[in-house]
Amino acid sequence: MPTGQHTPTTAPDQQLASPVFGKLPPELRALIFTELFGARRVHLEFMPHPVRADRVGNRRRWRHGVCEDELATPFGRVIARQHYCLTAARRRVLDISALFTCRRALIEGIPVLYHSNVFLIINTGSRRLPVDDIRSLQAKMPKHWPLIQSLEIKWEVAPFDRNQANMVPHFGGRDAYEAFWDALAEMPALSRLRIALLMPPCPQPDLSSPATALRDLYLGPIRRLRSLRICEVAMPKSYLSVLGAHEWAPWMARDEKGQYRMSWVDESSALAFVQSFFQKPLDPNLPIPPARLAANRPSQKTILKHLTEKKYFAQTAPDSVGDVPLPSFDPGIFDNEMMKMKLYPTIDPRDPSVVRKPEGKIVEGTYLGTQVALTQAYSRIEQTFASLFDVLGIEATLPRHRTLEEQKGLYQFSAYPTNADGTPAQYPPHLQHVPEDQSVSVFRVFNAVGLVEMQVLLQKITPDEDGILGRTKEWFLEKSRAAAFGGDPERGVKIQDVVDYNKYHRKFGTDIEGGGNIGLLHDWFSDRRFADQQFTGTNPTTITRATPAWIADFIAVARAGGYHKWVTALTRADPKSLFVQDGSYFRRAVGEPDPTAVLHHKQPASEECWTVGAVTLFQLHEDGKLHPVAICIDYRGSLDKSVTIFNQRMSPRDSTRGEKEDWPWRYAKTCAQVTDWMRHELAVHLTLSHFVEEAIIVATNRTLPMDHPLYRLLYPHWYKTLSLNAAGRSTLVPQVAVDVVGISPDQCYHFLCDAYDTYDFVGSYVPNDLKRRGFPDTQEGLKHPRYKNYPYAKNVLALWTTIRAYVKAMLQLHLPSDAAVAADEALQHWATEIKTAAHMPTFPEVTTLDGLVDAVTMCIFIASPFHTAINYLQNFYQAFVIAKPPALCSAPPTTLDQLRGYKEADLVAALPINRQRQWLLAAQVPWLLSFKVEPDRSLLNYAASQWRVYKYKKDEKDVRVKEASEQLYGDLQGLQKAFFRNSAAMDKGSIPYMVLDPGLTAVSILI
Repeated sequence: MPTGQHTPTTAPDQQLASPVFGKLPPELRALIFTELFGARRVHLEFMPHPVRADRVGNRRRWRHGVCEDELATPFGRVIARQHYCLTAARRRVLDISALFTCRRALIEGIPVLYHSNVFLIINTGSRRLPVDDIRSLQAKMPKHWPLIQSLEIKWEVAPFDRNQANMVPHFGGRDAYEAFWDALAEMPALSRLRIALLMPPCPQPDLSSPATALRDLYLGPIRRLRSLRICEVAMPKSYLSVLGAHEWAPWMARDEKGQYRMSWVDESSALAFVQSFFQKPLDPNLPIPPARLAANRPSQKTILKHLTEKKYFAQTAPDSVGDVPLPSFDPGIFDNEMMKMKLYPTIDPRDPSVVRKPEGKIVEGTYLGTQVALTQAYSRIEQTFASLFDVLGIEATLPRHRTLEEQKGLYQFSAYPTNADGTPAQYPPHLQHVPEDQSVSVFRVFNAVGLVEMQVLLQKITPDEDGILGRTKEWFLEKSRAAAFGGDPERGVKIQDVVDYNKYHRKFGTDIEGGGNIGLLHDWFSDRRFADQQFTGTNPTTITRATPAWIADFIAVARAGGYHKWVTALTRADPKSLFVQDGSYFRRAVGEPDPTAVLHHKQPASEECWTVGAVTLFQLHEDGKLHPVAICIDYRGSLDKSVTIFNQRMSPRDSTRGEKEDWPWRYAKTCAQVTDWMRHELAVHLTLSHFVEEAIIVATNRTLPMDHPLYRLLYPHWYKTLSLNAAGRSTLVPQVAVDVVGISPDQCYHFLCDAYDTYDFVGSYVPNDLKRRGFPDTQEGLKHPRYKNYPYAKNVLALWTTIRAYVKAMLQLHLPSDAAVAADEALQHWATEIKTAAHMPTFPEVTTLDGLVDAVTMCIFIASPFHTAINYLQNFYQAFVIAKPPALCSAPPTTLDQLRGYKEADLVAALPINRQRQWLLAAQVPWLLSFKVEPDRSLLNYAASQWRVYKYKKDEKDVRVKEASEQLYGDLQGLQKAFFRNSAAMDKGSIPYMVLDPGLTAVSILI
């Protein structure tokens, strides 16, 4: 058959004058090619040459032969004329010499050769696996192998022992099985697959049918072949009872006389034969391990296997100590250095209330060393608060039962909206973990030793901007000097310099995935990636349908700016297709009364930063593509008083050729990202997730006894939240966040409280939120192609429905009716406490069962899916800081003409490229908050754990808890598959969106 060495040199157009190609119609030419080398069964076998050992050697190689006639019984033992090698010079059986007469013959003939022939791979007398055969053939004809449409595999399966006591064939384990189907999945044209298993009759015909779990386990890979129309498996009939074939009907017997024929009529049947290969029949009276564990259980072979020298040495430590990845310092080394540099506070041993703050400060350090130190220091801070809350019994290592009065004394709300002295509260209502009366011994100890230290530690170990050392810093400085003071601008820092550094020069990644971030994509700056983040990025929760007022305002500024095409396009556009990300409220939210004031701030030890309240207009096309239309880079009271630029690309289908050099538009997108960084981190993430959930936790502990069914239902979703929030308030906000955003600390705190005060609890229920923002609130509505790239909406709605069903089942055990809910005084106090003491007036009255179910579902949703969605993707999208910076490093332009004149140097000046300290702190937040959820803290494990606890309990209510837990687990496990399909259904080239997989979704706010 043709290989890559045959390349005709005649141009196809020169052959049109030929009588064959110029006069014969294509149909007749196809018939000629078929007669010469099509519509045959081509045998491919890896075997010794049967007759030419004296001339070519008897070593095994690929050889082929042809059956001229269709077999009477499929997969029968027909011996083909196997005396032609694939690489032999003679090709008398397949007359393909016509292919090499000219290029047009090759172009027209190749599809006939590979589409019309049935290729039969014969695996006999060899210990090779089928996947080895397939990969070998793929390597032999890489261009033509994907064209094959019909494939048959004949596989002689022999047991390992002659007595047939163990019918496990030479299959190679689970990895080989997966690889086998992966190899077949790389054949896009494959539509007809038949596999014959030639094996001895089954010696144990009365075995039970395979488990459903095994069918899913082994059938999954088969489903990867999406183009299959026919998939048949042939094997001895004696295996029918072994495989539970009597349960699957109808069976289509194609060969009444043969012993090797049967056809699977549905996918659930196709797996049975695989199960017989992998699992020896087990005693049904004993526990059976899960199929996935059983498939990967250690064996004598794996235990005794020794790695090769090459593989083992590849895992050893780097040759140079400077190349060692350093995820953390050795704790003892870290402590010694902290003590040596006097970075710990000291206490008067005679009076623990007398505390001396740390004397020292790190003035110089490398980027990497500072990053590791910050990580380790924050870990110590979290441990300190965890220890404090453990001693207090707030988050005790071992549970403690307390009366409601004891709970009220321990769980006290902080003052809000003003402190006792009349000053504005910095944070929304939260646990006052250090009460006014600090005479209690535990508070004296912790306040002296730990809490004072926490207030300054991160600042003490972070050098000022001038103190960041290292080759990277020197390289950036040298590039900057070359362009300064009349130097050559072309020698200055370029965006591509940062891209290349991110791709090639980082010693190790800044996250547990080894450093993957959006900057590694070649089009990270594009309209597509910018738009995709509104649906699948860190903040897919705020994009909202544009109001008529917004649309009219954008049309007006388009007309004023000379964007006449956009005036026409927006006038004709369906208003329902236009959406906005609205940061117009920023000045009000930070407490700035002047709508035209410039928002900027310089924190000590850092340089000046600017923030903006951008408003971005998008158009959602019918095919699901979201396209940015225009960006107001900083809303100052109205669009006509602000700088608003429109996209030169009118559609997502327009050419992307000029995107990279469209510096004004790229600057505008950077402004939009600055706005979204601040809105996401301070409002959506910190306030609407962490602080709202904390207010609910404190109110619940103050009003519900610990044995109340609602308390028991909510309790697992509070794990670590309170101590984590306390650490964040003491360190991340005052020592990191305020250092990188372009507003003052007081404005930052005002922004947090504004987000809390304007929060609509009921309006944020998933169906209500989707509807309010202009999206369908049903799965049926979200199936429209328009929303195929918004898997967040589909996934959170599915999780809402699943959690709500579980919550209702659990609450109905104790509160079966509306009357029971209304009569529960503790529940009424709970709702009142949240509305008043927690200052959340939008929390609902709980007078009906459905109303209570919705409110409780929301409490769990905030702690689990909502926080997971907005937290765990931060490092991927924000570690490459220039893709989404927290602030601008230069003042934004004040006129459209000024913005239109922007070049690359202007964008570089606005980014923290030359600010190593600011880059470090901006990257540190997502690094600290993006560690993958441990499997034992996932929502899926929560359901499995509760089912296991109640598995053998006999009480009626306990049985119902077990059933509810089993249903929750089954629903969540089904969502794993649905979420994968939602992600795969996005446009080709989209970043996979699997953050809400229930196996990855945290059960509580863990980080």
